[in-house]
Amino acid sequence: MSNHVVILFGVFLVLFLLQSAGGFFQIKDYEKAVRRVNQNGTVGIGQKRGRLLSGGHIVILACGDDGRITGGEAMDGISFLARFHPVAEVYQVKLLDRDFREVLSELRGMTKKKQKYYKGYIQALEALEMRG
Repeated sequence: MSNHVVILFGVFLVLFLLQSAGGFFQIKDYEKAVRRVNQNGTVGIGQKRGRLLSGGHIVILACGDDGRITGGEAMDGISFLARFHPVAEVYQVKLLDRDFREVLSELRGMTKKKQKYYKGYIQALEALEMRG
């Protein structure tokens, strides 16, 4: 084997190990986010898988017994460095302190392209709908 092949193999090995470590920490961050949001009420979770260079997202929303959204967090991006952050609105649609059915109806009223982009939010709201 030539030196170039060994170096290339080493680079790929390091990248693989970094990705694995990042995935481990993302799972831990996901578990913590679910616990945080779960303190606000019933939880609904949704996701939109990203493509090669377009980021996806994971959405965790909570609602109280009255159906009002009490909290939410999302993780967006394509990198293993992405972390969860609080969300209060999506595409100029206010989320917090609104009935989740109203928000779901508003998102379903968007164009198909926007619905596809906000699929994780719609899935999280639909999960709340199934639990309600």
